[in-house]
Parts: sequence; C-alpha cells; structure tokens
Amino acid sequence: MKKLLSLILIVTVVFALTACGGEDEKSKIIIGEGDWDSNAFHDQVAKFIIEEGYDTEVDIVAADTPVMISGLKTKDLDLVLELWSDNVPTYQDDINNGDYIELSLNFDDNMQGIYVPRYLVEGDDAQAPDLKTVMDLNNYTDLFPDPEDSDKGIIYGGPESWAATAMLHDKMAEYGLEDNYNFRPIDSNATLSATLAAAYEKGEPWVGYNWEPTWIMGMYDMVLLEDSEYNESDYEKGIGAFPSVRVMVNSTPEFVEDFPEIADFAKNYQTSSKLTSEGLAYMQENKVEADEAAIWFLKEHEEVWKPMVSDEAYDKIIEAIK
Repeated sequence: MKKLLSLILIVTVVFALTACGGEDEKSKIIIGEGDWDSNAFHDQVAKFIIEEGYDTEVDIVAADTPVMISGLKTKDLDLVLELWSDNVPTYQDDINNGDYIELSLNFDDNMQGIYVPRYLVEGDDAQAPDLKTVMDLNNYTDLFPDPEDSDKGIIYGGPESWAATAMLHDKMAEYGLEDNYNFRPIDSNATLSATLAAAYEKGEPWVGYNWEPTWIMGMYDMVLLEDSEYNESDYEKGIGAFPSVRVMVNSTPEFVEDFPEIADFAKNYQTSSKLTSEGLAYMQENKVEADEAAIWFLKEHEEVWKPMVSDEAYDKIIEAIK
C-alpha cells in the first residue's frame, strides 16, 4: 500500500509538471510539500518571498517524504523547505552521492516527550513545583487521576502505530511508571490535542506525550519534563530523552545554477521550532490557511526574514505585505 501511495504521488507530481503546457521549466520553481501543517506554513512563507521579492512563479506539489526524495533525485522537484532528515534512511548517502544538496538547516530545536502545563510546575500557585523530571511523576500520581481507575494516574500518548508510543511503553516499564499510572495511547493527534486543550483551558493538571513544532505548543505554555541525555542504546530500551531531528532545506544542484539569487535566500532560510509553532497557533486560533499565516509571519517577524533576502527583494516584500 505504501508503494502504491508513493507511485500515485509521483504520478501526481509528474502530471502537475506536464500540465504547464510546454512552458519553460526554468521559469518557475517547484516546491515539494508534505501533508503536515508546518511544511505548508514554511512553503507559503518561501512562496511569498520568492514570488513577491524575486518575481519568480512558484508551484507547490503534494509529496510525502519518499516522494520528496524521489522528486529531488529525478529533478521533478526543485526545492524542499522541511525535510526531516532522520526519516530518510539513505539521506547521508544521497547527499554524499550528490543526488540532492543541503542548502540550510531550517531548525533542529524540535523536541518531543512528556509535557505538563507550565502553571502546574511554576509560579506562586504551582501545584507541583518540584516536578522536574519524568521520574518525578512517580511522586505525583494523585495529581493526574485516571477517571476510569481510581488506583492509578493517567499519562496520555499518541497512536499505537507511532514509534514514539512504542518507546513510551518501554519507558513506563523502565521508570516504574506503570506501577502508578495507566498509559493511554490515543488513536488520533486531534483527540490527543483535545485532551490537553480541555485541561489547559480549565487550569487543570495534564501530563502526556507531545512534540514541537505543533499548533498546540504555540498556543499553550507547556514544559517538557527532563530526562537523561539521549543515548542510542539506552533509547532502544525506553531510557532517556528523545533525540532532536535536523530539519533541512534541500534542493537539486541545478536549482542553485538556475536560480542563484533565490538559492542565496534558501541558503539563509533558518527559523526555529518555536517560530513554527507560533505560525501554526495563528492558523488554529484564527481559522486561516498557511498562506495567510505566512503574511502574518512576515509582518510580525521582519527581524527573522530580512537577513535572508537581498535589499531589493526586501523592499518589494515590504511593499507587498502593506
């Protein structure tokens, strides 16, 4: 099924390209976009900058990670703004072989793990000021009661199909948390976020898995509980922190040759997980799409993107967002 899906997406990319009707293929830039909101946000920021600042048309084509890689290798895609490099088993070999190139590190401060609301652990009214680490949860079972099991607390997790969920099952055992808590995986990201939002809006305790960047991390002030430093061998047992991932900006070598000024912008494209979460939170709160969030970002964070672009492009972009 995965192979079939990838084939369908590749055909979609090819169809989108051939639909240009014989237009000079170097006159526009094709960006590959994964089906997650943060990728859409970054693509729309880049699209606006490229079209308004550099007078070059941009097409955005849906492509999951395998199709992104395939598209870069076949030159059907020019640019990718958010490639999670750890999700590509052949990534370093591909770079070494020159199949595609690294232009910039978009962000690498992405975190994941067990979170609690900040109001729970900080401030004059904090109910658990000494709750600092995942292991400390064993001292706070009564703060997170399981509504279906009065003898234990509850820690929420993501879907069972996620690798992170499997790791957290192991962590529950290794840290002795399963003696005091029920670990409850939830079958959808939306439902997991809903449990957090419901507790947060009431100022109630909540503990569970989440990650950055997401809209919920941009909207709510959460604290990642500390864990021991990441170590690959320990991690396989469920011990220690999750590793961060290098989220890259990649392109074909030809992109740099065909669009040197825009490639200079892409080489300077660097944000953060925090900024990305802010953009996603803006989308969620205002019920808008990524293109509107991109304009908001350009207005609110000029200090971030101004150094990325040429002086001439900057003047055009400022005029366009007025």
